[in-house]
Amino acid sequence: MNSLNSLPVGSKKSVLIKSLFSLFITLFVGWLIYEQVYQEKINTIKTKQDEKLVLISSDFSRELSSIKKLTLILAQGPALKSDKQGKPLQQEQIRDEVNNYFLNFAAISNNISQIRWLDTQGQEQYRINVVNGAGKIVAPDGLQNKQNRYYFQKGMQISAPDIFATEIDLNIERNKIIKPHQPTIRVTYRTSEENYFLDGLLVVNFNLDYLFNQIKSYSQESTHISILNHDGFWLLNKDSGLEWGFMYGKNEQTLAIQEPRLWQQIIDGKVEYGSHFFNNSLYTYRRFSIFSLRENTEKISNTDKELIILISSPDELLLSAQKVALKLALLCSSVLCLVSFGFIYREYRFQNQLLTLSHKLHIEKVELGIVNRELDETIKQQQKLQEGLIEAQKLSSLGLLVAGVAHEMNTPIGGAVISVSNADMALNKLNEAMKQGLTKSTLEDTTTRIGENLALAKVNLNKTALLVKSFKKMAIDRHNDEFIACDIEKIIQELLLTLNSRLKSSPIKVKTIFSLNKQVVSLPGIISQVVENLVINALNHAFDEKQEGVIEIKVEQATNNRVRLSVSDNGKGINAEIKADIFEPFYTTARGKGNTGLGLYMVYQWVTQVLKGEISLQSDLGGNEDYKTQFVILLPELATKTHYN
Repeated sequence: MNSLNSLPVGSKKSVLIKSLFSLFITLFVGWLIYEQVYQEKINTIKTKQDEKLVLISSDFSRELSSIKKLTLILAQGPALKSDKQGKPLQQEQIRDEVNNYFLNFAAISNNISQIRWLDTQGQEQYRINVVNGAGKIVAPDGLQNKQNRYYFQKGMQISAPDIFATEIDLNIERNKIIKPHQPTIRVTYRTSEENYFLDGLLVVNFNLDYLFNQIKSYSQESTHISILNHDGFWLLNKDSGLEWGFMYGKNEQTLAIQEPRLWQQIIDGKVEYGSHFFNNSLYTYRRFSIFSLRENTEKISNTDKELIILISSPDELLLSAQKVALKLALLCSSVLCLVSFGFIYREYRFQNQLLTLSHKLHIEKVELGIVNRELDETIKQQQKLQEGLIEAQKLSSLGLLVAGVAHEMNTPIGGAVISVSNADMALNKLNEAMKQGLTKSTLEDTTTRIGENLALAKVNLNKTALLVKSFKKMAIDRHNDEFIACDIEKIIQELLLTLNSRLKSSPIKVKTIFSLNKQVVSLPGIISQVVENLVINALNHAFDEKQEGVIEIKVEQATNNRVRLSVSDNGKGINAEIKADIFEPFYTTARGKGNTGLGLYMVYQWVTQVLKGEISLQSDLGGNEDYKTQFVILLPELATKTHYN
C-alpha cells in the first residue's frame, strides 16, 4: 500500500480504472465460459433427443411402409378376384377360399389383428380375427355393419389402386374399447365388381402395440418420449393415465390445454422439425404424417393430419447443466481475476521505480539537450564548411576549364598575331616601294604575301572562335537546371576539346565509343561535370607519373530503355578496402597533393540526386583493353527520345 500511496493522483486513477476494467473482463470471460459450457451440455442433450427422434421416425416410416405393402399384396390375391372365363364357383366355395386366404395371409404378419371385406353398404361379408397369433373366422351371424364408421366412408371415396389409412386409435368391438389397449391403424382398399368377387372395401386392422412398446423402450432418464395426435392428445406418455384421452372423452387431457404455449410453438412452426425451451426443459419435436400412405389426397385433404413425436428432458437435467457451467465459470473467473490483479499489483510496485527513473531521465534529458545544441552548432559549421569546399571544387573545376581554354586559345591567337604582323610589314614595304618607284613584280609579291598572311590569320581566328563558342555553350549548360533534349556525344566532344591542353601533353590517351542514336532528356551541364570529374579523377589517381594508358568513354543503349555511360581506365585499379568508401565526402588517398576528396562524392550526388540515375564502381574487369577500373552510370528509364537528323 505504501507504493500505491506514493503514486500521483493521475496514476491512482489509472490503477483504479485498470482494476475495474480487469474485473469487467473477468466477469465477461466468466459469462462466456458459462454460456459455452452450458451450450455444450444443451447440445449434448439435444443430440440425444435428435438420435431418439431419428430412431422413432425410422421405426414409424418402416412400419407404415410395411403396412402399405402388405395391404397392396393382400388386395392382389387371386382368391379375391373373379374369373369370368372359368367355371363359375359356388357361393360357399368362394367364402371358404376367401376366408382361408385371409387366414393364411394374417399368419405371415404379427401385427395384423383383423381382415375384413365389406360390401358397398358397409356390411361385413368376410372377417377374420387374430388373437395371440391365431386367426379365427367369424361366422356370418357375427358379422357387423360398419356403414357409420368414418374409415368406411372415407375408404369408399378412394379408388383403386390407391389406399386409405386411418389415424391411430384404439381397437373397438361392439362399441367397447378392447383392453388391454391395442393401438390400431386401419388401411382400406377399394374393390370393384369388375375384378373382384365383391364390390366393396377391404379393411385391414394393424395392431401397433409392439411398435409403441418398442418406442417406450427408447425412453431414458434424460429423454422422455411422447407421441401426440393432431389435436394434442397423447398416444404415448410416461404417465399412462394421460394416454388416449380422446377415446374416453377426456378432452382436457391434451397438451394444447395443459401447456398451451408449448403447443402453440409446435403447431405454429412452418417446419416439421424444431426445438424449444419451455419451463426449464428442452423439447424437440417432429411433425410426422401417417397419411403418407395415401396417394390420392385431393378428396381427403381435410383429414390429412399429423402425428407429433415430442421428446423432452427433465427439469433436473438442465438445472444440473447450469450448475456445472456455473461452477466452471466461477473457477475460471477466479483464476483469471487473481492473475489479472496480480499483474496490476506488480505494476503498482514498478511504478514507483519508474517515477524515480523518470526523474533521473529528465535530468539526463536536459543535459543531453545542451549537448545536442552544441552538436547542432558543430554540424551547421561543418555543413557550411562542406558547402564552401563544394563551391571551391566547382570553381576549381571551372578554373581548370578556363586555364585549358586559355592555353588552347594561345596558339591560334599567337599565329593570328604573327600573320597580321607579317601582313603589316609587307604593307609597309609596299608603301616604301611606292615612294621610290613601284614595280610590277614588287606589287605582285607584296600582295601575295599579304593575302597568305591574312588567310593564315583567318584560320587561326576561326579556331579561336570555335573554342570560345564551345566554352560559352558549356558555361550556359552548367547553369541550366531544366531537363532538355541533348546529344551526349556532342557534350563529351566539347568537354574533351576544353581538356585538350592537358590531354595532349599527357601520355594518357582518351578513347570514345558512341553507339547511341538517340537524344537524352537530361541536364547537359551536369553530365559534362560528371564526365569531367571522372576523367580528371582517372588522370590524378589511376596512373603513375609518365605512365602510358587509356581512358575510355563509352555511351550505349542499356536494358529497359536506359542509357549506359561508362568511364574506364587500364591504370592501377582500386583496392577492395577503398571501394566501400570511395563515394564518401572528403575521402581521398592523395590529400598531400591538394585533393579535397569531394570529386567522386559530387559525382555520386549529381548522378543519384540530380539526374535520378545510378552509379557503380567495378574493378579488375579484364577484357581486350585490360581495364582495371570502370565507373558505370545508368540514366533513368524513359529518359530518351528518338533523335531525328
